[in-house]
Amino acid sequence: MPNIIYLPSALGAIKTHHLHDVDNDTRTYPYAAPSAIASITGEPLSRVRDAVRLVRFGAGWVHRSRSPIINYMSDTDIEETMRALGYVGEWHDVAGCPTLAAYLKHRTGIQKSHPCIVFLTTHCVAVSGDLFCGPANNGLMIDIDRAPGRRKRVNGVFVITHRIAAAHIPSKAPSRKKPDHRTAEEKRMAKERDRLFREAVKAETGATRIMVTATEVFIIRPADTGWTWCGARDGVADSLLKLQEHGWIGGNTDEAAAYRTAMGYQR
Repeated sequence: MPNIIYLPSALGAIKTHHLHDVDNDTRTYPYAAPSAIASITGEPLSRVRDAVRLVRFGAGWVHRSRSPIINYMSDTDIEETMRALGYVGEWHDVAGCPTLAAYLKHRTGIQKSHPCIVFLTTHCVAVSGDLFCGPANNGLMIDIDRAPGRRKRVNGVFVITHRIAAAHIPSKAPSRKKPDHRTAEEKRMAKERDRLFREAVKAETGATRIMVTATEVFIIRPADTGWTWCGARDGVADSLLKLQEHGWIGGNTDEAAAYRTAMGYQR
């Protein structure tokens, strides 16, 4: 268990029937669990991710050359991260695994008034009173009657019950931006290769939208209700450059061939 030092803070009762829009101050995809925590606590997503790193790796994580990636979180991660941010809760079982629509309609007690992290079939969302916040609505609060994924099954609930002193959350100092010594032509070629990469991924997957971060690729296809993880950026690029016999990115489209040509591959 990492050594976490809790600091005095202004403690108060939990705000019922209250959530926040997710403040995504990072350049990464807002995964479900960190986003649910950010919506309940009002903390920026960067601070939530730092709290997860503190819980997982201890305060020494700031000395690593690269910040550990935070995407999926275990139940223990969620509970301990909430505690580090000054929030304590309790786990509630949900009998019969009802649909989200049925659960929201038949909630009672503190599950109906207090902020909750509700665990669905594939992800979790934040619910408090008549407010809902999840990844499918881009981290924005909406009324529970408009909540997407209402047919998904509810497997459990973590109910926030009270506040405690928050821990000191260490943060890594942002690295200085290295000067770009590329010529105008080199910058133009890099921009063109990035465009061809995006077009190739769209053609290979049938996606209508694509989001590329420093390490990952996400897409939205016509039947999707939100962003779908396509893969690690290096892995997706490798699949496009090297013709694959298996997998959903085979590199067989004209767009993939154009990307290979731009990257200097002759196949």
